[in-house]
Amino acid sequence: MFIDGTVEGKVEFGNASVTVGPNGKVKADISAREVVVRGNVDGKIDGSERVQLWNSGRVTGEVRTERLAIEDGAVLRGKVEAGKSQSRSLTQAKKCASDSVEKPKTNSAAASSHTAVI
Repeated sequence: MFIDGTVEGKVEFGNASVTVGPNGKVKADISAREVVVRGNVDGKIDGSERVQLWNSGRVTGEVRTERLAIEDGAVLRGKVEAGKSQSRSLTQAKKCASDSVEKPKTNSAAASSHTAVI
């Protein structure tokens, strides 16, 4: 998908590639396998494999990806998470561990805390 105009809202393309062209002005969260930014993006970018910012690219927001390429002259203002995501596997492991921990039975409305060693 090539966006070279104005878009607002959510842009979700799963296993596809999205390119924001040099005239693109996107105020949206973008989710795709690969995201290439040559224009302006204001929002969260989630590129499951790769995000590339060209020298004309401007991003304000959060970027999450396995691989990130930023050309000289590109602007990125916000939070970046790059590299292989361990959060999914850790979240699943913690869930399995917490499911195996026996929950105490109380009549109290207070929240209880559990610690699991993984």
